[in-house]
Amino acid sequence: MGNKVHHFKDNKLHIYIRTDKYNGKIKSDNWVGRTYIQGKQKIISSKTKNFKKAKDYLFKWYDDLQFQKKHNIQIHTSSVKDLYQQFLTSKDKSTDIEGLTKKWYKDRWNMIEKCKEFMNLKVETMEAVDVKDTYIKWRFNRAKAQSKVLRGKTLSGDLVAIQGFITWCVEKKIRKDKIINIKKILSRKLRSQRTLRIGLSKEQYTHLQAVSRKRYQNGRTLRIRFERERLHQFIIFMVGTGLRVDECLNLHFEDVELVDRQKSKRIIEQEIRLVDDKRYYLKIYLRKSKTNKEREVKSVSSAYFAYKRLINLYKTTGLGKVGGGKIWNISSFREGLNSLLEEAKLKRIKRGDDVLTIDSKSFRNMFIQFMLDKGVNTTVIAKNCGTSTAMIDKFYFRNSAIESMLDVWLTTGRKEIKRVS
Repeated sequence: MGNKVHHFKDNKLHIYIRTDKYNGKIKSDNWVGRTYIQGKQKIISSKTKNFKKAKDYLFKWYDDLQFQKKHNIQIHTSSVKDLYQQFLTSKDKSTDIEGLTKKWYKDRWNMIEKCKEFMNLKVETMEAVDVKDTYIKWRFNRAKAQSKVLRGKTLSGDLVAIQGFITWCVEKKIRKDKIINIKKILSRKLRSQRTLRIGLSKEQYTHLQAVSRKRYQNGRTLRIRFERERLHQFIIFMVGTGLRVDECLNLHFEDVELVDRQKSKRIIEQEIRLVDDKRYYLKIYLRKSKTNKEREVKSVSSAYFAYKRLINLYKTTGLGKVGGGKIWNISSFREGLNSLLEEAKLKRIKRGDDVLTIDSKSFRNMFIQFMLDKGVNTTVIAKNCGTSTAMIDKFYFRNSAIESMLDVWLTTGRKEIKRVS
């Protein structure tokens, strides 16, 4: 067919392939339709290289335009950029049917409007896949460029704001229907981009402890040294117990028992052991957890000694109270931990093409991963951590295999991957 222009519908519909180029190459070799209606030019891509399919698609497009003209239905399209301000203006100060305020929509659209490709989409013809290929893709790329992790809750809120705009367009008869699959596409995208539940490697963890130890030893005041060493022991305690952050912060002194296996009168064989050759460990009684069930947790020996050092810190500095209350006596370690991770250059870890953020939740993940590496049974780990073996298999065991494959890829080449996969 070449680049010939084909004329149909009494010479009012023209079908051709565009010849404009980008970096010396033709932008697209899909067939395009062009016509004039109500004094304005209309152009649309058939999105196919097959002439017969393109012809069928463009004939229908042309006939739909004639139908719209005959029945006084709006023909000329508007971009998101042309209409979104009218949409925001239409929202009054009260909440809408979904309980969302004008301010909520405005805050969301302050971010959405930054994606120029999405803002240029035609409202009348945009589909869920267009939202995915423009806004969702842009949002992930923006987060990656800023070394941030884009959370599903954040992106879901943006899509609710976009869906609200589309619903308004339907009510104004600007487009025929809503985009019904928009959140399904989001779900698929997030599943493919799901943040791996990872922590630091053993080498990175050793480095973090060294930096932390130096920080608390060199603190300018007693208070600073105290707070930094308390954080230091918290990290070791978390990695040695696998507790969730809130479970750890809500622990009371009476919930923790120091156990010396050689002195214990209990039958050792009846104890669930995480590491068989360690003499000391903690027995922790959780009153409440994420699952609202009480459970008993056993630690590895590092948590035992971290707990003893914490008690000694409280006694020697006089800045902490032992007994009769919460162990850590702090609502969050976020600020101090972020400062430590930044100084250790471990706040953001690059894995493949992804940059993942390390935080206090990572320490529970490290416990699970370390136990898996030691060959501890997943049933024992799951019971200790208050989760299921399915969750461990899904998020941790699989990731170990993936990382092994990546290591082989980097060190020996692609052909070796089959041996570990």
